[in-house]
Amino acid sequence: MTDAHSTSATSGACNPLAPDTLALTLANLASAQALDLEPTPLVKHDIQHWRTKEGARVRFLASHERPMFDLVLQFRAGSALDGDTPGLAALTLYALDQGTAQLDAAQFIEQLEGLGAIMSRQVTQDCAIITLRSLNMPALRTSALRLVTEMVARPAFRPEDVAKISARLVGAQQGSLQPPYAQLFDATMGQLLKGHPYATPLAGTLDGLGALAPDELRAFHRQAYSANNLDIGLVGDLSGEDAEALVNDLVQALPQQWAAVPPPALPAPIAGTLDLERPSASTQVLLTLPLHVWPAQPGYPALLMANEILGAGFESRLTAELRTRRALTYSIYAVLKPMDAGCLWQVSWDIAPEHQEASRGLVSNVLECFIAHGPTQAECDLALNQLAGKLMRGMADNEALAKGLAAFSQQGLPANHLATYLEKLAALTPEDVRQAARGWLDIKKAFFATLGPAVDQQPLPEPPTIGVEGNP
Repeated sequence: MTDAHSTSATSGACNPLAPDTLALTLANLASAQALDLEPTPLVKHDIQHWRTKEGARVRFLASHERPMFDLVLQFRAGSALDGDTPGLAALTLYALDQGTAQLDAAQFIEQLEGLGAIMSRQVTQDCAIITLRSLNMPALRTSALRLVTEMVARPAFRPEDVAKISARLVGAQQGSLQPPYAQLFDATMGQLLKGHPYATPLAGTLDGLGALAPDELRAFHRQAYSANNLDIGLVGDLSGEDAEALVNDLVQALPQQWAAVPPPALPAPIAGTLDLERPSASTQVLLTLPLHVWPAQPGYPALLMANEILGAGFESRLTAELRTRRALTYSIYAVLKPMDAGCLWQVSWDIAPEHQEASRGLVSNVLECFIAHGPTQAECDLALNQLAGKLMRGMADNEALAKGLAAFSQQGLPANHLATYLEKLAALTPEDVRQAARGWLDIKKAFFATLGPAVDQQPLPEPPTIGVEGNP
């Protein structure tokens, strides 16, 4: 069955929704009478921000509810800088905690745990992210910061330790150990973005990792872990003076005077398909559209709202159509992923192998219907409340908030972003959201990747009907 057949088979699913408001929709529900569905007002957080003389950008929020702090170091040291040695950024980041000149890996971990501190690391296409949570007792804070500063500024990169971490990254390349989404994401980036710095897998390739030596990690570290290449998010039980002293001690120890050049913009979207075979009871499908839009641009909030209505919540259109109405999938989810080179809009779902092709047509039809008629005011109201809830939950967790502050800094968003975020969303009209989807989400240029068994394709079953003869 072709895509054209599957699209036409589901074309009847597009019907404009009544232009209702959320309040009117729930007016006759007794169980909803006590609900206040107006957006939760945000506390006007006093976020301090400054740039150190070494060039690091800092955003700090005092939070005195608990005697601890969360520190996030976000270096522009992601896989986009790998060049001809895929895996360089990941191997450098994950080898940092293998010891310093004075400590080996076991001693480093033992001292960190002895202080009650928690550290984590993550590599993305753009960044190497290091987080630290510690109690704020002066002696513990000083010791934890000294330990992490030594790790970030003066890692040992001993050959045996580098080889150990490299072997772990190689093991992660085994297809049987990778989640389906990770396999599809890597395959999509490799084909759709071929030639772009984002095209290589985050963890590198077998050849790239095998070619790396400790000296190459040291050279990469001397540049990419520079203070001038760093955005810092800090939240916790600190005064402004304490926060400034903490940051200064760290950035002064780092390499200096180097900053990464942003990668080129994502290539224009090009329609295509990639089918990977893997024995499974279901097929995973991933739709990808690269977009030339950034979080600091005026049109981004409307695009974010469109994503929320289409596929980021349980009441979204894609969930309602594929899960609730047709029982075709357990989960379908859309995400708008901001990156230095633009954004990726992706939709992922699992489906019975014989329906993967027809389900692509159904998803395409839902998007085309959305662009043709736009959302209702009720959908915008609900999406606004969902986005407000997500923001409030994120702000309630200091680590997530510190990560957000560092990310907002890197994305060039203003220091008052949290205070104005919901106001910008609330000002949007259904037509604003429709125009954002129309301008950016061109389904005819979507790239589809699938992972599952090769089977003959079948049309979608008719959705079940309730309340007619022959149905309960």
